[in-house]
Amino acid sequence: MFIISHTRAARACLLALILIYVLGQGVALATEPSAALEEGPRHGSRPNLARAPGPSIAPYIRPDMARRMAALQPAILAAARRHNPRALSGMSDQELAAVIATILYNENFGWLEDEIAPLRAVTPLYQDLQRRANESPLGSNFSVWPANLRPSVALEILRRELPLPGARVVSVPVRVAGSRIDPDAYASQEELYAAITREISGDAMAVEYLAANLERGMYRAAEEGAPVSWRTLAAWHNQGIVSPEAIRANAASSDYVRRAAAYLPAARALVRRKSSAHPGMARL
Repeated sequence: MFIISHTRAARACLLALILIYVLGQGVALATEPSAALEEGPRHGSRPNLARAPGPSIAPYIRPDMARRMAALQPAILAAARRHNPRALSGMSDQELAAVIATILYNENFGWLEDEIAPLRAVTPLYQDLQRRANESPLGSNFSVWPANLRPSVALEILRRELPLPGARVVSVPVRVAGSRIDPDAYASQEELYAAITREISGDAMAVEYLAANLERGMYRAAEEGAPVSWRTLAAWHNQGIVSPEAIRANAASSDYVRRAAAYLPAARALVRRKSSAHPGMARL
């Protein structure tokens, strides 16, 4: 039901194995300088697995991620316009676009890379391995980047399903623009998940699915009478929860929201920037 597909321990083990392999091959792990943020102080904090929340993090954005985000800016703004029922969100389209960008930044640099800097060099390999596992004949339901969505959650979005407390499911008017997936056209779940994996692996479609999922979060908040803010939507994407009380009580969600706060200045600067990308990039 939730967006995350594995525990921190599982991710740590996989990344550690990748690091051991790369070191064994004699590959130098050179970390890249972070992309410069355009405004505001660096802030936000996150807890270690065995410690209380530590000092503020320095938000790290890979140079290649910075380039991808700059190219995606028109698509992010367009997706925000499509998926912003203002009566529910209380946000402008630009504000929602900043939430989308914040989550994308946060999803592509996590707590473990913050702890062990050399892992930054192999995180793209880890992400690619999960995608390949989903597309293999055996199939799987690992999270897929850049939005860190599981195929099962993407399927819920395509079917316009919204899970509610008490194992209830309702239908919501959320449409994924540009999707070519017909869930009923596949002979097996493995084939369906592989097709969805291919679709959500593309940057523009990942943005569209993410925006659609945040719109689902607004409907979930309305069902629970919870206020909508960037924190609400970040927690929904990360843990499938929306109420302030639930967010505070959930360690993973609180950690995620604290880390996301560090990326808000970069996200807001990105969506305000005059784009040099071709306008057609915003259309799916």
